[in-house]
Amino acid sequence: MAAWKLGPALACGNTVVLKPAEQTPLSVLFLANLIVEAGFPPGVVNIVNGYGSVAGAALASHMDVDKIAFTGSTATAKQIMKMASNNLKNITLETGGKSPLIVFNDAELDLAVEWAHIGIMYNQGQICTATSRILVQDEIYDTFVEEFKKQIKNVSIVGDPFDEKTFQGPQVTQAQYERIMSYVDVGKAEKATLAVGGKPFYGVGDGKGFFFEPTVFTDVTPNMRIYQEEVFGPFVCIARFKEEEDAVQMANNTSYGLGSAVFTTNLTRAHRVAKKIQAGMVWINSSNDSDWRIPFGGVKQSGIGRELGEAGLDAYSAIKAIHVNMKSKL
Repeated sequence: MAAWKLGPALACGNTVVLKPAEQTPLSVLFLANLIVEAGFPPGVVNIVNGYGSVAGAALASHMDVDKIAFTGSTATAKQIMKMASNNLKNITLETGGKSPLIVFNDAELDLAVEWAHIGIMYNQGQICTATSRILVQDEIYDTFVEEFKKQIKNVSIVGDPFDEKTFQGPQVTQAQYERIMSYVDVGKAEKATLAVGGKPFYGVGDGKGFFFEPTVFTDVTPNMRIYQEEVFGPFVCIARFKEEEDAVQMANNTSYGLGSAVFTTNLTRAHRVAKKIQAGMVWINSSNDSDWRIPFGGVKQSGIGRELGEAGLDAYSAIKAIHVNMKSKL
């Protein structure tokens, strides 16, 4: 996230004040040492640690700051927009998501299962683009669910993040850990079926650390909170659909619009559905692919603007029109 912002900002000739998330400051401080080692002049890149409510708010409201680029929650982004309005700051906001992954009955099932697992469980589910709503066509729903459960059992090894065999480490904070547990309770109360997980994992760390089992709810419907609200953890809901139109309607039935995925062997249908999905990004037969040459961002409450690609440069520059009169007189 730091590199996505530093690269285009510096390439366009700007100086930068970078505030890392208070939960994860150390990697950016390490990067700061590399910036000095690389020979950047003092003052070009500045690192300010602190809480978002203090340091972040000061930056967002400061009259000498011309632009804010933020990655984080939708709720925080709304506060940043308010604070940035005092001098009409240029803003780029990359916020929350509840991205759908649609599996049609003609999809390559093994491929869909593998990518669906990666799309939600990678990085402990702590990815804004995580495909956390899996929509499966009726004819293959039961088969997909069984294969998905097998994939979790065989691949989602929860443990020490420094162990090469580990697929899923701990959640970033106790607050996030407790949030996931609260949504398990929500899912149960909504009468969804808890198919896998749903509880803390105690098999590592001697009971220490915020480890949580990969969690899957099935028989989920669009009116449920676990279908609508971002959990930001190894937590996925699986719903069924009948026809293509149903899949599109269900995919768009959320306030978010960041990522999305479509699995089918019919490329014409893939592009037709991709065009109708309200999201900034659509992956066809994969999930959470990313490349620095391709624009990244969302619509609706998933953000404003784009990062990466040429669009990422546009966010850190301004268009100026200069008119020159070539006549000496009218």
